[in-house]
Amino acid sequence: MRRVLMQSVATLIAGAAGALVAWTIGGTRVDATRLLPADLGPADALVLSGKDAPLVVRNQDGRISWSDDATARAWSVGSVHIDPIIKAILATDRYMGERRTFEQEAQSQGEVFEQRDKALRAKYPDIKQDDPNFNQARDEFVALQQEFEKWRLALQQIQAKHMAEQIEKAYREMLSALEVVADRRRVDLVFRFIPADRPFEAGDVGAVMVAVQARPFLRHPQGMDLTEDIFKELGLQPPER
Repeated sequence: MRRVLMQSVATLIAGAAGALVAWTIGGTRVDATRLLPADLGPADALVLSGKDAPLVVRNQDGRISWSDDATARAWSVGSVHIDPIIKAILATDRYMGERRTFEQEAQSQGEVFEQRDKALRAKYPDIKQDDPNFNQARDEFVALQQEFEKWRLALQQIQAKHMAEQIEKAYREMLSALEVVADRRRVDLVFRFIPADRPFEAGDVGAVMVAVQARPFLRHPQGMDLTEDIFKELGLQPPER
């Protein structure tokens, strides 16, 4: 290996000497830098001397590496503001149609309770406590109210579960688009982030602290933001700032 390095150095020195000799040709001044190669290589590795040991830099699967360890790579980094993307996906006709169908079913069930309540009020109009049917009327109204509250709580749980499923589905859809964009732009690591210059929407101290912690980058190059690329891949329009 020492002989290979010595030969490489000798070649570079000879090339530089030739360039200097060719500085003037036939009395005409020539730009010596044009005679030197623009690229260095190809080479299997670049050895950099160091205090403890030399550092060997190689091309490992298209990434700069400095050891055989899989973590010793120079990874390409990107970032995505996922909040507007997921909101835009949830606002599409497909997702809104699912929520609309759920709301219509819930409204139909709620109308049944309203009809039953009207029927009871018609059955016991202006009933007084001294009416012999007062206790029976009260029991029927209480039973209906308890049944309605049970249905309302169950509806809230179903609605929350349905919304959670939609959010996860939108998140998975965003990830699929991200994979396409990342492969196209050769990005290895993608961080979820909120731009540091975006205003806080929360008011209390705890929520503001969470908003601060959700902004991992205080400053970042604009080129690493993949958000608009993902909007384009999904065929969606990014919101105006």
